Amino acid sequence: MKNIKLLINLLLLVSILLLVGACGNSEKDNGASEGSKVVKIWALDGAESEAYKQLFPKLDEKYEEFTVDYSIFPKDEFYNKLQMAPQVGDTPDIVIMDATQVPYYVKADMLLEIDDVYTDELKEDMLASVLAESEFEDHMYGVAQFDSGMSLWGNKSMLEDAGVRIPTSYKEAWSKDEFEDALEKLKNPSEGVEYPLYMRQNSPRTLLYTYFPIVKSFGGELLNTETGLTDSAMNSKETIEAYDYITWLIDNKYVDPYVDYEDSFYGRKENALSLVGHWAYSDTVNALGDDAILIPLPDFGNGVYTGMGSVVWSVTKQAEENGVVQEAKDLLLDVISEENIKEMVDVNGGIPSRISVLEQDEKFKEGGQLYLYREQLEAGIGVVRPQTAGYDTLYNELSSATANIFNNSPADDELTKASEKIDEVLQENGWAE
Repeated sequence: MKNIKLLINLLLLVSILLLVGACGNSEKDNGASEGSKVVKIWALDGAESEAYKQLFPKLDEKYEEFTVDYSIFPKDEFYNKLQMAPQVGDTPDIVIMDATQVPYYVKADMLLEIDDVYTDELKEDMLASVLAESEFEDHMYGVAQFDSGMSLWGNKSMLEDAGVRIPTSYKEAWSKDEFEDALEKLKNPSEGVEYPLYMRQNSPRTLLYTYFPIVKSFGGELLNTETGLTDSAMNSKETIEAYDYITWLIDNKYVDPYVDYEDSFYGRKENALSLVGHWAYSDTVNALGDDAILIPLPDFGNGVYTGMGSVVWSVTKQAEENGVVQEAKDLLLDVISEENIKEMVDVNGGIPSRISVLEQDEKFKEGGQLYLYREQLEAGIGVVRPQTAGYDTLYNELSSATANIFNNSPADDELTKASEKIDEVLQENGWAE
């Protein structure tokens, strides 16, 4: 019996050692020489993860003077660990996270200003939208390899068969009346198109990004930038009108409020238009080929807008304590090199953050299949999601309100309740007046 217990204990010890070895994320020996520097990176799991798994070892191998120690975590685990890190003494030197989280971690005194990373030459080569999302309270706190793209995807054959004009530039966008006329023409139940417009209502959280440009075009806002509160913005007449429009679309059977699958537009061809971002590029083009075209969002009375935003690489104040600030900044500059940006967008389908990279990709040149994304971002019509330390609360409450609106609850009631709940949290935490 003792021998069996000893054998079990030995096997457990070996398993633990193997597990620890598997968690070692550096290509170099875990034990780089005593006293050598280590730059610890935490990354948010997502569409970029496969690219990170190629990039991190490459960076580790490139820099002989320090080791790159990296970990990739699912969203909830990532943010839970990051919030607890200062208490447990485990804060990484670099974090890769959604740009919407920057204000929270700046207010938590965890991020380092990196204004000196941006030379004038670099700024000139970056999309204005990625500079905007990396800036908070007049300082730069991150770099981005890519931006997102937002418009309508359209089925060219369906549009042509219905005699609908196809705008290819935001300067030629449909008016509200023309958009509604197009929806009526595109409704074709005999061909399986009962609902001409697909909206990702099975994930109302996503609509904060995809629908915000429409809210802006109605003249609405989600956050009052002067007070830092949602009052007078999320519950404004214009924003309520924008969300009432969802109800109008459903009532007129232009949008199916019950669809719960992703391929309605590109796979099943149940819709002629789809409100979705760049992440649907591969699925859409693979399914529709040349019939897959980008169309700007309509002008609902206050201009044409598009979405923007991505993940950013930020340096924490822990890097100062660890004496690796310069090493961390060197890594940030490396990841936004042309080569590393190309490798990233090849994986996640994002819009390259540097103009020099855009110029090398036929898809983003004038006449290319994705040129509209570039044109819109360069024109400065991208809307930054609310920059507030209480973004998660805003995100969750608005998502819940949107889901209820899809289920026929009045937009006025839902947005008023959401605004009150959000502002209570913002004020309790000192994030607004």
